[in-house]
Amino acid sequence: MDKRSEKTVDAIYKAFASLINKKDYDDITIQDLLDEASISRSTFYAHYKTKDELLLSISNHIFDHVFSKSLQEEKTHDFSKDVILNYRHLIEHIFYHIRDERELFEGILSNKVNALFLVEFRNQISKFVNSYLSNYPMTNNQIPFELRKSLAIEEFIVVLKYWVINSFKETPEEIADFYIKTAIK
Repeated sequence: MDKRSEKTVDAIYKAFASLINKKDYDDITIQDLLDEASISRSTFYAHYKTKDELLLSISNHIFDHVFSKSLQEEKTHDFSKDVILNYRHLIEHIFYHIRDERELFEGILSNKVNALFLVEFRNQISKFVNSYLSNYPMTNNQIPFELRKSLAIEEFIVVLKYWVINSFKETPEEIADFYIKTAIK
């Protein structure tokens, strides 16, 4: 993506994050997004067909980066020096990005859009949980794999909601520790 497109997408993401904290998702119009992002209708539609597609793109953007094999040092954290796959760092990395996008997550999780976003969020977390549980089987093998996977995914959502409701008081490391202790130990 060229710099101009990146700037436009960033403006649209920021506009969405701002609006989702002011209005219900169903009440946000494309015109609201255009006005908030200071872009034209054709510019928006060059990137997204619908508001739902924008929402899914936001989710994918967060996870595509987190699960990228080419991590770079970032403003708030640096996991680029991990030579081997470190699941703890991966969990922390997810939480850092959630905290970096706190305005967006606060709006989404306190809004009706919550359901649509959480379906995609669960799909993305599922990839991580599946990989983790496949590589580090739990000691209690009496619980079927798919049930353990579902529980770990839902626990991630519960921990995330707790963190958002409590205004991100804990660090990403602390919240990752809560998740690890409750869901994947």
